[in-house]
Amino acid sequence: REPAKLQAMLWLAEFRRTAAVAIEQEDDPDAKFIYAQMARHCPETDLNGFHDALKRRSELLREWQLFFVQYPLLLCPVSAELPFPDLLDLESPEAFDRVFEALLPQIGTPFLGLPGLSVATGVTDGNVPTGVQLIAGRYREDTMLAAAEVIEAASGVRAAIDPAPAP
Repeated sequence: REPAKLQAMLWLAEFRRTAAVAIEQEDDPDAKFIYAQMARHCPETDLNGFHDALKRRSELLREWQLFFVQYPLLLCPVSAELPFPDLLDLESPEAFDRVFEALLPQIGTPFLGLPGLSVATGVTDGNVPTGVQLIAGRYREDTMLAAAEVIEAASGVRAAIDPAPAP
C-alpha cells in the first residue's frame, strides 16, 4: 500500500501544478470526479513531502532489490478482483475506492521502477479474462519474459481476448 500511496501523492503533486485548471475549464464531469477522488486520497504536499516521498522510494526499492537477489520473480495478481464493469470507478466514491484498492499491484511497482508484465491465463466461465502479473528486479526483463513464455504455454491461451460482446 505504501508505494501506491506515495505514487498517488506524486501524481497529484504534479497534477495540481499543471493540469488541475484544465480539468475545471474542460468541465468534464468524469475527469472532475476522478480528480476529486484522487485529491481526497492525497492531501497537498510541499517540497519537503515530495522529497520525503522520493527518499522513501529509494528505501523501498533497495528492499525489493534485496528480495530479488533471493527470488528472481514475484508472481502476483494483476488485480485483487476480476475485471470490473466498464466505468465502475465513476459510479461513486466507494466504487472508486474499490477499484483503486484492487489495482494496487499495478500502481506500486511502477513507482519503484520495477518491470512488470501481465500474462493472460484464460477466461472464467463467464468469459472474463484472467491472468497473472510478473515483477522482476531492475533490468531483469529477460527473466520475466522467460517465465511468461512458460506460463503462456501452460495456460493454452494463444490469442488476445476481446472482452467486448459481439454485436
